[in-house]
Amino acid sequence: MLILAAVPLFAAEDYFFKANELYDQGKYKEAVPLYRAAIDEGRYEPFAWFNLGNAMVQLDRKQVAMVAYKRTVELLPNFEKAWMLLGDLYYLADSPGDAIAAYRRAIELGVESDHVHFALAECYLKGRDWTLAQKNFERALQLNPDRMDAWYGLAEVYEKLGDYEYAIKTLQNALQMTATAGADVHFTLAYYYRSMDSTRQSLNEMENGLLMDPENVSARRYLAQMYVKNESPWMAIFTLEEGLRHSKGKGDLNLDLGQIYFNQKRYDEAFECYMKAWLAGSSQGRIGAENVGHVYSNAGDTEKAESLYKRIREKK
Repeated sequence: MLILAAVPLFAAEDYFFKANELYDQGKYKEAVPLYRAAIDEGRYEPFAWFNLGNAMVQLDRKQVAMVAYKRTVELLPNFEKAWMLLGDLYYLADSPGDAIAAYRRAIELGVESDHVHFALAECYLKGRDWTLAQKNFERALQLNPDRMDAWYGLAEVYEKLGDYEYAIKTLQNALQMTATAGADVHFTLAYYYRSMDSTRQSLNEMENGLLMDPENVSARRYLAQMYVKNESPWMAIFTLEEGLRHSKGKGDLNLDLGQIYFNQKRYDEAFECYMKAWLAGSSQGRIGAENVGHVYSNAGDTEKAESLYKRIREKK
């Protein structure tokens, strides 16, 4: 016996409009059978397919939505929004070739938005077509200069081409032209400068980024390591101590401080930092503290070593 989903009884032409009412109320699941009924009735079939696709997207049933949008453009080949949304689904499904075809058709029909050009650029980037990726990122930025992901995308194109100078110029332009540029722009610039062996400029950009985002623990630790490698441990210490003024990452920051002091043979300071790291939740802090105790023990200062071991046992 075949059991069909119950569909409320309406006049044939009412299915489509009632489904739209339910959709507008956020009742996507309830709207679906009415859109299907409207499709069967035929009068509003292309638009019922399109709205069915929208409902399926809201229900996270993207494969069914894709079928609905495909049927829409079969019935209405010049329906530009359906082409655009079909492109979005291909894009999300990691099918860049199909997405490109759908987006280009939408553009042919008059769609001109930063969304479409950005998505097209991303698709071309995946296909390593740097020229068309660049062209579409640039068009997206012409339409919406505040679109930071397009600035990053354009910089990435130049990075892929090995042209770090243009990648840097791109992000510098972003800093000047958009209010949405944040600390990550400086951190990315630091990466590009470092790729060019411009250590001083890389350090400057990391510092600029931390001025905008002082609680970024991973960036602060990275900057400190850069100073250590640049034989400027005092600047590394200053950087980490500045981070301890904030509430985040005290365990990691103290752990890094302890390691710097340990390498400088400033063992008492190293021990205190390691203990703070351990008390803040870093298990590596205990290991570091024990290593300080071992240094004194190996040097024959058993009294000092035992006092440190005692503090470790009591965790204080």
